[in-house]
Amino acid sequence: MLTNGIAAHLLTQSSITSLVSGGTAIQPAPAPVDLSGYPCITYKMVSDVPEYTLTGIAGLSASRIVFDCLAPYNPGGYLVARNIALAVKAALSGYQGTLPDGTKVYFAEVVNVTDNFDNETLLSRSSVHVMFTYSD
Repeated sequence: MLTNGIAAHLLTQSSITSLVSGGTAIQPAPAPVDLSGYPCITYKMVSDVPEYTLTGIAGLSASRIVFDCLAPYNPGGYLVARNIALAVKAALSGYQGTLPDGTKVYFAEVVNVTDNFDNETLLSRSSVHVMFTYSD
């Protein structure tokens, strides 16, 4: 599964693991309730579209995944979230290869990066949107 492979790949990147909180710091949405799990990265697949030919499925898919890099409000919280996002962006931009779960990624393209602050949860968020062309 693409998302499992990407999470495993990100956990091999010291530029990312040095910024997040432990081995469960990269997980599917939703974000942890307990603040001890921050800073962290959550991810969600927002689209997954298979490619077709005139004879059927081509064997490739295009998937957009959003990685939310989250840090609690405190002096520097925004910069922590932003630095994690920059590390995710560097690790995935132009990525090609086979992920640890065996998924073949032909190309990964960063298509958007946004910043936000949630007044209710007091979390700084920097989101990285990545399009993957892949086959399982």
